[in-house]
Amino acid sequence: MSERLEEDPVFMKIREIFSPVPYERGFHFFTATDRYTGETATSIDSFVQKLQVIEADSIGFHFPRKDFQNWIRGVIKDERLAEEIDRIKEEQSNEDLRKEVVKTIETHLYELRSDALQILYD
Repeated sequence: MSERLEEDPVFMKIREIFSPVPYERGFHFFTATDRYTGETATSIDSFVQKLQVIEADSIGFHFPRKDFQNWIRGVIKDERLAEEIDRIKEEQSNEDLRKEVVKTIETHLYELRSDALQILYD
């Protein structure tokens, strides 16, 4: 990576958000307190992919507890995305929650990738 990019705080923040984390710090999907689904996301990209196929009960378990936002905020270090997910209304079906969370994350990630490309080509 060029020195110019390493000195750009926005680019480095985007890079951090997309970086994988160790398995232990990954998002472990559950359907209830003692019911691990066997699925773990170790990056924001794998998180959004798994959200699309995980059991709907897992969405219903994690969303009211704010587990998604807490992991995104604390591990992925993306405060803005966590705040966007905070604004999603809980009073809907698990499938509708899934769609809205996935759409929110995908839109955000698209914007981050666009920002990174802008920095690369400026």
